[in-house]
Amino acid sequence: MKQVIIIPARMKGTRLPGKPLILINGKPLIKHVWDRCIKVHDSDKIFIATEDDEIVDYCNNNDIQCVKTDKAETAIDRIKFVSDIIPANGYINVQGDEPIINVKDISTILLYNQKYPDRVVFGKTQATEIEFNDYSKAKVVCCKDGKLLYSSRAGIPINNKGKFVGAERAIWVYAFNKAALDAYHTNSGQTFLDMTEDNEIIRFLEIGVPVYCTDLIGDSWAVDEFKDLEIVSKRMIENN
Repeated sequence: MKQVIIIPARMKGTRLPGKPLILINGKPLIKHVWDRCIKVHDSDKIFIATEDDEIVDYCNNNDIQCVKTDKAETAIDRIKFVSDIIPANGYINVQGDEPIINVKDISTILLYNQKYPDRVVFGKTQATEIEFNDYSKAKVVCCKDGKLLYSSRAGIPINNKGKFVGAERAIWVYAFNKAALDAYHTNSGQTFLDMTEDNEIIRFLEIGVPVYCTDLIGDSWAVDEFKDLEIVSKRMIENN
C-alpha cells in the first residue's frame, strides 16, 4: 500500500501572512513540519503542496519534495490536486502550521489508513471546558464505532440546560483515498453547512461520504497568530 504525506502550505494568510517561511528558532516553520514527518515516514513519500513560488523555491533549495498546485479553496482541495499528479492508495494530510505535531499521532493515522483504506479519517481528543467554548476549536460528536455524526466550532454536545458536560475536539491530521478527494472537490462551494460553519470536514457528510475519527494524543500547538510563535518556540526549547 502506497501512502504519501501531504503538507499543504500557502503564503497568503489574514492573521499571519507568509507563515510557512517565518523562522522559529532559526528554522522556517514548514521545515519544522517536514522534519517531524520524516521521523515516521520515508522522505520520498512526503510532499509539501503549495501554490506559491516562494515556497517552491525554498523546497528546491533545501532538498524537500514539493508539488505546485492551482489555487485551492481548502487544504483538502489542495490535496485533491496533488492526488491528480501523484498516485497513491492513501493521502495523509499533516497541516503546514503544526511545527511541533506529535509524531505518534502521524503514525496512528498512517496505521488506521492501512487498516481501513476506504475510510476518510481524522483525529480527536478530549476537550477542556475552555476549548469547548473556544470557536477556534472544532468539536466532534461520534458514534460508538467512531463514525462522525457532526463537527462544529460551537460547543457541542450540551445537556438539556445548555451546560458543558464533556466533549471532544478535532485534531486535524487526516487520511483520504482518491475517490473521496474527487467527490469532495466536485462539490466545492455547493454545501451549506461547510460554508456556514467554515469547517471543511462537514462537506463530506453533506455529500454522503462517511467520516471516521480516531483517538490521538493531540498535544501539538498550531501557529495561527503571532503570539503562537513564542509559545511554540518555548515548547521546542523545553522539549529539545
